[in-house]
Amino acid sequence: MIWQRVRVALLASMVAVSMALPVARGGKAHAGSCGSDCCAPAAPCYQTVKVWECVPEYHTECRTCYKQVQVQEKYTAWKCERIPEQRVRKVCYYEKVPCEEIRTRTYCVKVPYCAERTCYEKVWNCKQVTCYRKKCCDQGHWECRQVEKKPLFERHNKCCGDSCDQCCRCPKYKTVKCWVPCKVYTEEPYCKTVRCCEYKPVCKKVTCYRTETRCENYKVCTWKCVPKYKEECYTVCVEKKTPYEACRTVCKSVPYEEKVQVCRMVKKCVEKQVPVCQPTCEETCKPCRRHKSCGGW
Repeated sequence: MIWQRVRVALLASMVAVSMALPVARGGKAHAGSCGSDCCAPAAPCYQTVKVWECVPEYHTECRTCYKQVQVQEKYTAWKCERIPEQRVRKVCYYEKVPCEEIRTRTYCVKVPYCAERTCYEKVWNCKQVTCYRKKCCDQGHWECRQVEKKPLFERHNKCCGDSCDQCCRCPKYKTVKCWVPCKVYTEEPYCKTVRCCEYKPVCKKVTCYRTETRCENYKVCTWKCVPKYKEECYTVCVEKKTPYEACRTVCKSVPYEEKVQVCRMVKKCVEKQVPVCQPTCEETCKPCRRHKSCGGW
């Protein structure tokens, strides 16, 4: 709120100054156009205005503050002590005792019996079977061919004449009769005796076995665990708490008063001098009608 009032006061003063500036500029312009003494710029006029302003006002106040103070206080603490104590308890233990026990067991027995079964026996027979075998025939012919005749010794060779080179040897040919083969495979049938095995069904009496279940009783020597009790002493450490008075340092908040200078903004009515807008050259010259330069007589 205080700053709003300050802003309003500053805004009012700026508006008053801005209104005074065009008046001064207009006076100078009209003075130049008329060129007489009546249109010369006059001294600025001021007017007293009442304005509301926020003025700071200081005063002293007392306020309550808190400070941390270390205080010694007494409290009841407990200390733990372990004291040995003798106690008696019952202990259970097991003792093995021999005993006889009758048990039943189940076992399987195979019992023979006669039954008719159809069996298959082997019977060997001889049979005539037709087989085929491959036969190879050579249906070739004789041919006459020209074959090069190789000399027995190279040193006995002589040159043929002027048409051959000095170092050449002319080959000699001879006619040889050669056989040209032509193999043809044919299948030839033949008979042979083969021994075959056949199975024939035959009814026979066969000894078979069936499984039967039987029960029997038997004695077993076992050990039986019998529970027994006994008393025993043992030592236990018992925890006991003993109270005692102790002292400790504690932080506490203690109130105290202090004087503080406080500032507050107070709204006051203040008188101020504000420039006022002056009339233009035409407004000033109309009523006088004295100077010709302003359009008078």
